[in-house]
Formats: sequence, C-alpha cells, structure tokens
Amino acid sequence: MEFHTDRDTLTRPPQIMGKSPKILKIFKEIKKIAPKDLTVLISGENGTYKELVAKAIHYNSPRQKGPFVAINMASIPKELIESEMFGYEKGSLSGAREKKNGKVTEANSGTLFLDEITEIDKNMQEKLLGFIQDKKFSIPGNNRSCTSDVRIIGATSRDLKEVVNNGQMKKDLYEIFNTVLVKIPPLRERREDILPLANYFLKQAVEKFETGPKELSKEARDYLLKYDWPCNMRELENTIKRASILSNGPVIGKKDLLIEDVGSCSIKEFLEDKLKRYLKEMTKLENCNLFDTVLSEVERSLIAIVLKETEGNQFRTAKTLGINRNTLRAKIKEYKIRI
Repeated sequence: MEFHTDRDTLTRPPQIMGKSPKILKIFKEIKKIAPKDLTVLISGENGTYKELVAKAIHYNSPRQKGPFVAINMASIPKELIESEMFGYEKGSLSGAREKKNGKVTEANSGTLFLDEITEIDKNMQEKLLGFIQDKKFSIPGNNRSCTSDVRIIGATSRDLKEVVNNGQMKKDLYEIFNTVLVKIPPLRERREDILPLANYFLKQAVEKFETGPKELSKEARDYLLKYDWPCNMRELENTIKRASILSNGPVIGKKDLLIEDVGSCSIKEFLEDKLKRYLKEMTKLENCNLFDTVLSEVERSLIAIVLKETEGNQFRTAKTLGINRNTLRAKIKEYKIRI
C-alpha cells in the first residue's frame, strides 16, 4: 500500500501525504480497514480532505477496479437528495424528461462516498439504512426493487454522538457508521507535515500555472509552521497556489502568503465548493428554486451553529447574529432547530 509524500510524482492518483505520527497511525488503520468490506465513517474538521482517506480505502480494497463515486450531502438541496442517490424515472420529477441513474447505481461493484452524512433528513436516513442492510432500493417514480453492490463510506465534520442526542440522526444508522471510525487529525496537530505538504502544493502550482521555478523563503516557511490553519489542508493548498501566482521572482516571501489579509476559506469559495458539482443537474430541472433553497439552508445552518456556540443562549445568539430576539425565535420555530 502506498501513500504520497512530497517526493512522489504528480502523475499518480491523489492520496494522503505526511510522515507525522498521527498521520502514520491513519495509514495503519487504512491498511487494516481497506480489505474488510465494512461500512466506514471518516471524521475530521473541514478541509482535512476526508475524501482522500475514502479513496485510499477504496483503491487498497478488493473493490479497487470498481468505480469510486462521491456525493456531498451538504451541497444538495434536501428535496433532491433522494433522486441524486437513487435516480428517477422519466416524468417523476418536474422537468425530468428522461430516466436518470442515481449514484448508488453508478457505484455498483465499487465504493459510494457520502460526505457530510449528518445533512440527510430522517426520511432519507431510513432509506439509506435499508439500502446498507440489504443492498436494495427503489427508484422514485418506480416501485420496482433494485439492487446495487456498493461499499458505503461516510464522512462528517460533526460529532455524531451529539447529532444523535439532538435527534438529527437515527440511532440505528449511527451504530452502523460508528462500527469502523477513522478520525483525521487537524493540520495544527501534525505540524511536521505542513512543509512537505506546502512543497507538494507548490510543485503542483508551478506545473499547472507555468510560473517558473519557485521556492519558499525561510521567513515564509517559519510562518507556515506557526499558523494554526483553521481550514486545514484546503486552506494551505489555496494559500500556496495563490502565492505562487502573485509572488514576483523565484522566492515566495511571507508577504506573498497573504494569510492575514485574505481569508482562504471565504464564504464565496465555500459555496462554490459545495455547489459546483450539482449546479449542472439542478439547471435541468424546472422550478428548482435554487435561490430560496440555498439562502434558507445557509440561514438555518448559521443560526444552528451560533446557537451551538452560545450553548443555546438566545440572547447572545441574537446579539452575535445582529438580529432581533423575536426574529431569532421565529426563525428557530420556522426551521425547527433543536436547542
């Protein structure tokens, strides 16, 4: 089983990189998990590239010759998740002019990666649970039972126990996913990997953007090591790519990193990352109502996040959000947010 380091060529499939004790522990876990055809849960903060761990499991498993199919549940409006997962029949949805296979069918004989599984509603959780247990599903608009042989790997940036305690996830589904758990450490807890990762991302950027030879100055390297990387590897990758383009000359200095001036995890970039895979499909459907759906989902999530941070204190939450307390109460009721 092989994993990329900063010395590996760029022509090989993307995999996990690092030499720190914590990431080496992840490698050992993957070696044990990959051959066993079990449902797996990968947990970690945003930007830890959980999909790379899922791919490492897939490509080192007996299913490696089958497809690897990924879905980010947080980027799909809830009313479209079922059709995205299981497909739909012609005419079963508004604007559905032809039959469409779902990701479950596309992943047959391979692996289906479900990112942010906590974003699935209770009805869909029940259907997913049934599929995991007997590999059977029905396509919306057709009651006929279908089968697909896939391995399910889930991922989340949230504490699943807390999600279950809040009533947002069925206990049966939690128990299935919690059987085999891989926890990815944040980048700040494996600082030995920061410079090898930065050099790898810089090598990629130099080749992709044809910038000419580039290297990091000692001041830049020292700063990369001291910074806490709240958005983890994604933030590091974006920072290095931007610096490779904006820097003058072959040496990238601290000022070229722009960490203090520009947030690498802007809301715009976040939304682009979450929506880009599904915008093409959404535009095929009539009356998708994407604008209202996205705005309401962002609003609901923001309120829920701040409520969690304030431990349910509505006064502090309203003050933090800059809205009236009565407005907050109305939104909590409208979105059925559990406190």
